Amino acid sequence: MRELFKIGAVFLISSIFLTGCLPNIGSSGGPADADEFVKGQIVRGFPPLPAYENAKVIESYGKDNNFGATIVTNDDLAKVVNFYQDGLELLGWEVSVSGAGTNFVFDIKNEKNIGSIIINTAADNRRTVITIAVSSR
Repeated sequence: MRELFKIGAVFLISSIFLTGCLPNIGSSGGPADADEFVKGQIVRGFPPLPAYENAKVIESYGKDNNFGATIVTNDDLAKVVNFYQDGLELLGWEVSVSGAGTNFVFDIKNEKNIGSIIINTAADNRRTVITIAVSSR
């Protein structure tokens, strides 16, 4: 029993530590206020979602507690899908994934927000596009 407690404690501490280390787009909200479309950055007030490293923000918006963003990366689709599957859960989101091949849809929700993240292969078949839409519950 004591060994089980130690394992549980290590898991809990690791989860808290890893959650704090996972960069999220909500924590770095840019200088532009919500109620604006912003090119190249995330609007202030964006909900905390995993930030994919080395991805380029094309644009984001926020209005009336509705947020969205379009992000592009040169990494392959499977790597991006795996990142979001793990990262969303680490940040406390409930996740349901559907899709296959070149298009995946993550239906997401937590106690404050609900939305979707669509990850698909860009028209050029070389890049991966991440499209986010999140609203307050």
